Amino acid sequence: LAQYAYLQKRKGFKPLLLLDDIFDKLDDNRMHKLMEMVSHQDFGQIFITDTGRERLLFIFNKINVQVTLFDVTNGSVNHA
Repeated sequence: LAQYAYLQKRKGFKPLLLLDDIFDKLDDNRMHKLMEMVSHQDFGQIFITDTGRERLLFIFNKINVQVTLFDVTNGSVNHA
């Protein structure tokens, strides 16, 4: 997130934020705090990757944030 803030300040626009498979690396409390921070502040476009669709839905429902999910299987991308 520090790199995000640096790039936004330096370039003058919001960069794309990619959070790749972070849920296995954070405990539940930190995960919820991070999702609240990036989803309720003016972060712009965010891509989050995870193998657990139900986990994503649970987290974002809990913090009352609507998301668009995509499923990537064998190189094919579909709206989930």
